[in-house]
Amino acid sequence: MTSYPPPLRKAPRTGIWIGVGLMVAAVAVAVVAGVLVWRLLAGEVEVIDADGTPHEVTLPADETYGTWVEPARPATCRVVDADGGEVTLERPDGSYEVNQWDADRSFETGSGTLTVTCTPGADAAGTEVRLGPLPSIPGLVGLVFGGVCLGMLLGTAGLVVIVVTVVRRSRPSPA
Repeated sequence: MTSYPPPLRKAPRTGIWIGVGLMVAAVAVAVVAGVLVWRLLAGEVEVIDADGTPHEVTLPADETYGTWVEPARPATCRVVDADGGEVTLERPDGSYEVNQWDADRSFETGSGTLTVTCTPGADAAGTEVRLGPLPSIPGLVGLVFGGVCLGMLLGTAGLVVIVVTVVRRSRPSPA
């Protein structure tokens, strides 16, 4: 009677699924980072006329916002919170420009309910002022850098796990 060795079996496919999962997680990290960056850059914007009359606005609470003006059409604004207290307007930490709009002043939104009164500069009748978010540059850079690094790390790990699993599966292992 002839004796045959037991059949050789392939390594399990678990590693392939783990690698695919890591690569899907890498894509998810990239998408989430992209959405967060978009939200930082394109937050809620209120447009008011610089006509010297008070305008009631509701902005997200506890955010850093700015008054955005066109350089050729400057305006001076005064912001009052819901309790009637004057909101401090300061020069922004950096230079922000989006399309033709420049960030002129920055302020904290507090409760979010504000009264804004803007007056146009000389010879600038019909001026508009935009109230929009001022992104944190360190936060923005950290989010982009962290998202890219984490995505690359997860994607590379997924690829390595898949390659190792495929190589192991191509070699029969003893039972």
